[in-house]
Amino acid sequence: MGNSYGAICRKCGGRFEVREGGGFAFHLLHCTKCGEEKTVRFDELGEIHAAYLKGLQGPYAVATSEHDADVRNTFPGEAIGEKEYHKQVEAFAGNCQCSGRYTFRAKPACPGCGAKAFDKDPDANHRCYD
Repeated sequence: MGNSYGAICRKCGGRFEVREGGGFAFHLLHCTKCGEEKTVRFDELGEIHAAYLKGLQGPYAVATSEHDADVRNTFPGEAIGEKEYHKQVEAFAGNCQCSGRYTFRAKPACPGCGAKAFDKDPDANHRCYD
């Protein structure tokens, strides 16, 4: 499950929205250098995601349990674990235009100044999404 919330940059005071985590059908990665986000949909990943689903003991999410079971039972390729999956998803996501890399571990950054230090905005809404 992902979430979004308002943030206030500690460096420039700018207010912006932060989105972290993916959902039932996508991953959300950030650039290691500038913090820009990139959405990677599972259907774009094709066999990479199918190989990961095949290696899971259960569904990726309850909402996708029937689909995931079907993939586990019919995908002819080899299963991969989470570490290999993350490596392949990050390679698929490619590089950011700033020359950074999109990764699961990279943190969001202020779009105004690029700082990665910010506080949650107490006046902004917090949302969870899938």
